[in-house]
Amino acid sequence: MTEAIITSVLEEALKQASERIARKLTEGKRLTDTEVIILLLDQMNRRMGIMNESLNRRIDDLGASLNKRIDDMNRRIDDTNRRIDDTNKRINDLKEEVRLLKQEVSSIKSDIINLLKEKLTGT
Repeated sequence: MTEAIITSVLEEALKQASERIARKLTEGKRLTDTEVIILLLDQMNRRMGIMNESLNRRIDDLGASLNKRIDDMNRRIDDTNRRIDDTNKRINDLKEEVRLLKQEVSSIKSDIINLLKEKLTGT
């Protein structure tokens, strides 16, 4: 917080000093070494601001791209989970069919055993 306030104050001071120096230049007066340094500092500050904005834009773009990729991956995971659920349902349906077939085969087996017993005993 304090750093932001100090930075803001320094930027405003550089801006005002640069404006005074620019007026001095338009009047045709010579600049002192300090004034030249102030102009250089102001230019460096502006360039850093531009670089900072550019970097923030790139970070935002990368964040958006990453979020899109994460969303796409989540969609793919959801689709895969849905397919797994469908497969599990089909497996459960098949298990039930096999259970019913086993019951039916067991019943037929019992009927055949009973028929063979009847034939063998003659009743």
